[in-house]
Amino acid sequence: MRIFMAYGYNDRDKWVEQHIIPLVTAFGCDVVHGKAVFGGALPDEVMKLIRTSDAVLGFTTRRDLIAPGQYRTHDWVVQELLTAHTQDPPIPWVEIREEGVISPGGVLEFANAQRIDYREEDRTGCLVKIAEALKRFRDISNVTTIRLGPSAAVEQISSLLDDPSFTCNCQTLRGAVQLAPRRTPVFPIKGGLFVQLRGVAPGELVRITISVRGRIWRSDYESVDTVDVQVKE
Repeated sequence: MRIFMAYGYNDRDKWVEQHIIPLVTAFGCDVVHGKAVFGGALPDEVMKLIRTSDAVLGFTTRRDLIAPGQYRTHDWVVQELLTAHTQDPPIPWVEIREEGVISPGGVLEFANAQRIDYREEDRTGCLVKIAEALKRFRDISNVTTIRLGPSAAVEQISSLLDDPSFTCNCQTLRGAVQLAPRRTPVFPIKGGLFVQLRGVAPGELVRITISVRGRIWRSDYESVDTVDVQVKE
């Protein structure tokens, strides 16, 4: 799992490099950041790092004092979080906001994303919450590859993969709750058709729906441990 770290590249935020980056690495994650090129508008290479990451940790720590006990944060950290949020689909992100920092406002303020509050006097509590966020990132970034069947349906669908109207959606059944369908690509691999599903937890069931030229193939809700997920027209 690849984590982009958005933080202030200054002496006051050295604790991120000394404590958070080793923690993220201990979870088996690769860490990337824009330290070498920070300043001003986000350069393309930093945006590319964000787009190719599985999740983003953004540290909105104190920068400019604007009123007693109130601070602005680093503009580029806000830009990096916004870049993650505006991808399609959005890249999961968590804001770690230091006590006294005012809200960045805009889209980020109303996004349905987790926020961790940070106080310098309680750094340990913040570390625990970041560890919990990393576990959640791992759960939702986990990719499961499943094969479609039966062979007769696969043969028909294979000939239509390049059709402009082709769509494949996956819907997850989490307990008694049906989640919203998500678009997912179909890959022809070694004579079969496969889909890669992200963030399916143990015990959840999935249903695959393929639509092309007015035709629809759909499976029942099945476990991802099934040998083949059977779709039928």
